[in-house]
Amino acid sequence: MKSEVRSQNAERRMCAAVLLLAAATAAAATLKGKVLDAYTRQPVPYAEIYAYELNERVWADGAGSFRLKTAPGVVRVSVEVSRVGYQDRRWSHLKTSQPATLYLLPGLIQLKGVTVSAFRSPTPADQSGPVSVIEGADLLARGRTSVADVIAGTPSVVVQDYGNLSTIALRGATSEQTLVLLDGVKLNSAQDNLVDVSTLPLMLAGRVEMARGGISALYGANSVGGAANIMTPDPSRFGARATAGLGPFGKRYLQLVHTNWSAPLGYLVGLNLARATDDFPYRDSLDSTRIRANSDFANTGVLAKGLFRQGRHRAALLGEYDAARRGSPGPITYPPDSARMDDARGIAHLNYGFQESDNALFEATLYHHRFWRNYRSPLYATNDTHYVTATGAMLSQNLYLSRWGTLLAGIETERQGFSSTAVGNPLRRSNSGWAQARLEWRALSVTPAARYDWLTESEPMPDSSAFRSTERVLSPRLSLTYSLNKWVNLYAGIGRSFRTPTFNELYWPKDQWTSGNPRLKPEWATNLEFGLSGTRKNLLDYRLGVYQSRLTDLIQWQFDSTGLTRPVNLDTATITGAELEANLDLGYAGLGGNATYTVARSHGKDLVYRPRLTSRATAWLGPKWLRLSATAQYVGKRYTMADHSDSLPGYFLTDAECSVSPTLLRPTVTLRAGIRNLFDRQYQTTQGYPVPGRNWYAELGLEI
Repeated sequence: MKSEVRSQNAERRMCAAVLLLAAATAAAATLKGKVLDAYTRQPVPYAEIYAYELNERVWADGAGSFRLKTAPGVVRVSVEVSRVGYQDRRWSHLKTSQPATLYLLPGLIQLKGVTVSAFRSPTPADQSGPVSVIEGADLLARGRTSVADVIAGTPSVVVQDYGNLSTIALRGATSEQTLVLLDGVKLNSAQDNLVDVSTLPLMLAGRVEMARGGISALYGANSVGGAANIMTPDPSRFGARATAGLGPFGKRYLQLVHTNWSAPLGYLVGLNLARATDDFPYRDSLDSTRIRANSDFANTGVLAKGLFRQGRHRAALLGEYDAARRGSPGPITYPPDSARMDDARGIAHLNYGFQESDNALFEATLYHHRFWRNYRSPLYATNDTHYVTATGAMLSQNLYLSRWGTLLAGIETERQGFSSTAVGNPLRRSNSGWAQARLEWRALSVTPAARYDWLTESEPMPDSSAFRSTERVLSPRLSLTYSLNKWVNLYAGIGRSFRTPTFNELYWPKDQWTSGNPRLKPEWATNLEFGLSGTRKNLLDYRLGVYQSRLTDLIQWQFDSTGLTRPVNLDTATITGAELEANLDLGYAGLGGNATYTVARSHGKDLVYRPRLTSRATAWLGPKWLRLSATAQYVGKRYTMADHSDSLPGYFLTDAECSVSPTLLRPTVTLRAGIRNLFDRQYQTTQGYPVPGRNWYAELGLEI
């Protein structure tokens, strides 16, 4: 009897188990997964997931995770994922029994929080190290006509203004040791390693990234202090924008930009016109008022960009031409009132990107640059013409090995030719290979990188022979970031960077006073930095860091045994500094600013034109349609002679601005007016080159 009861109970349990299994099979399954950015591998929050067969949709949470309940018995499902700023993508036959990882490709709208300069591949802002990003409203004209006016307010930047020509330097380095890029392609001329940023119009800039610190491991020569990467805008819609403005001393400017986008094709065209006589008053050393003469400036630029984007393919063709005509006023101590300088720049870039899979991205870039300059001065009986060409190609491959590992590698080749009535016809070729890995484990990210450059120089000699030299340079770098949370992210980096000698330094013709030195070696710097950064819900973001650079083989011009002045590798220097950057946005009010303290010394003395303290603060108030703002800037004392026998005093400047943009008008109309140097300070950024005192601007903007 007992055995029969036990047998019946066993049968009941067996039936119950079968029924439970059948019920579980028939019950609705759940597809779980995560939506990630295909480039950065970071979560894409609030993406929409739509299931075709079920006509159901869900949204990912702030971490990119989602759960989609399916119908009973469904083991596979097809979904489409969409999110503003990304291309829609569809997946078929996803198994509900396995977690799904869905990658979205970035679209035409660039979401805030991604930078590319510091690591060549898109990197989250909180893991990018010391990179400042300028975009959106910060790139509006507001009385400014060039990129120089915009980047002057970023941390660790020193601008040397020569009246109608400006150069920039980062982190205590020289302008020759600071790289300027356009869409990741170098603009520095081999003639003098300089870029006149006053001729880079604002219409070129859809976004500007200032990457501070030596990054030769990724970009090669001339990035000892860092790099400014100017990224041209992509066409995203049908529209047009025009800005016209006036200012004192004959200043007037006009910028026109038209865009059109109809998938998969789009284009952008732009025109820039700027004029100024710059005949402003200044006080000389005897406190007498004089008028700055021969400082006029006229700039004309045109820009065209075509874009093709479909599926995994992206191709862009960029063309730009810019011409500037200006007086060359020289220092006020001995001005050449009739000297003139004309410049022209032509640029062509072709870029192609192919997202081979969710884990691989291939990019190729071809470029050709032409720079022309003529300087003539009857006073010095000079009429020199310089012509520089740069032609190159870059190939890179980005591989996402896993959730924790990324490998980026590339090769570059470039030919820079120089034809000069003063220097001759030298030629430089460079072939480079570089690699970078990014390893992530939980909150820790380790990024080793290295680059190998093979540089060859040649210069025809008077006896029909040719001088040739070769340099092989290895530039390593290691950086680490550790994210405690969005509010506290730590970073550290160490690496080596270098600057190649310029054609002027190598091959300047021998006369009774000077001579070039074709046996110069590159300048070297070992860079070390630490810092932390963070953001709090789009309310507050900050960055604090310290750095040190040890420079060797610095090039200095000195007298040789024959009495000639020639450049030699003999100097050393140490640059130590701290920088702070913070921004607070309260919606209808805000405050932002930065401060840098730098000590750049050689042989116990401060280097010339390196202020120890620079700072800038901006406060604004009001809604977007009516905004008032004020900016205060301080630049400390700068020595102008290596023996400290002369210096420029520090100066404090204040600007004020009002912007009115009624939201009900179509097209959008914006009126802006402001006062620069409100308290009429007399100052110079470069010895002998005064800067205007109090001045104003008024501009009208239209956008459709």
